[in-house]
Amino acid sequence: MTDQIDTTRRNLLTSGIAGAAAAGASLAAATGALAQTTPFGTLEGKVALITGAARGIGRSIAEEYARHGASIVMLDVADPSVVPPVEGFRIANSEEFDAAFEAVRAINPNTLQIRGDVRSEGDLDGAMSQAISRFGGLDIAVANAGYVRWHGFADGRELDWKSVLDVNVWGVANTFRAATPALRQRGGGRLISISSIGGRQGVPGNGAYTSSKWAVIGLTKQAAIELGPDNITVNAIAPGPVDTPMYRSEAQIASMGLSTAAEQDAALNPMLPVGDRPALAPVDIANTAVFLAGDAGASISGVSLDVALGYNAFYTS
Repeated sequence: MTDQIDTTRRNLLTSGIAGAAAAGASLAAATGALAQTTPFGTLEGKVALITGAARGIGRSIAEEYARHGASIVMLDVADPSVVPPVEGFRIANSEEFDAAFEAVRAINPNTLQIRGDVRSEGDLDGAMSQAISRFGGLDIAVANAGYVRWHGFADGRELDWKSVLDVNVWGVANTFRAATPALRQRGGGRLISISSIGGRQGVPGNGAYTSSKWAVIGLTKQAAIELGPDNITVNAIAPGPVDTPMYRSEAQIASMGLSTAAEQDAALNPMLPVGDRPALAPVDIANTAVFLAGDAGASISGVSLDVALGYNAFYTS
């Protein structure tokens, strides 16, 4: 009788261990698959607005958010005539915006295209209304739209300063202002601004742009303090050199006293300790935006996160 009981116990124990092992293996496999598909936490079920979404960093953020499952609202003015012309540079046009929209929609059909000016309260309020009407709310807003006029400090005039600050500072504040009520209705969310390493140090020849990017960090920190109790995190990303139409424009290269992109790379490469890359890709910034928007970034607020291939190691502020 005792032998029979011991045998039964051994069988039960063996089957229990095997079952637990099988369950553990299934859980590990599922967890591993999830980690591979969503390394920064899924954005499934989230709704994200990205300004300046026609090209460069904005388009890349829209694409990566779409890949991580978010419904996307792409906003861009897409009309170079609405800002003063700059020799050697222009903002995105309608054709570029249409191409970006089709690319993002191919990733996730839940994508909305809106032509709007970040300087306009009416345009931003209207964009929020469209987002809520189409997708039921808003969880993430990325204030990416930017504009630049290159000039030395002593040569800057009212047109240079006002046009840049209107887009780069008021445009960010206006985006955050318009998005905040929608985020509050969802019980919280994410606000992300795009600053620059030019907002972390002085940059000769960048004129009002440098000051505007410092201001973006300041308003980001203020918003983080005030909106934290609403469970809204507010952060800035400060990219280093990124391979975008703005960075590779004739005007940007000339502002550095150079003539070609090859000279531009040679001048900056010694300041980029990480790897052997002449510049960041837009997706490098987009990956950071995914991190800040996902669960892994839930406890981070009020920071300016340098993404610069180590360029930021050379300054201290």
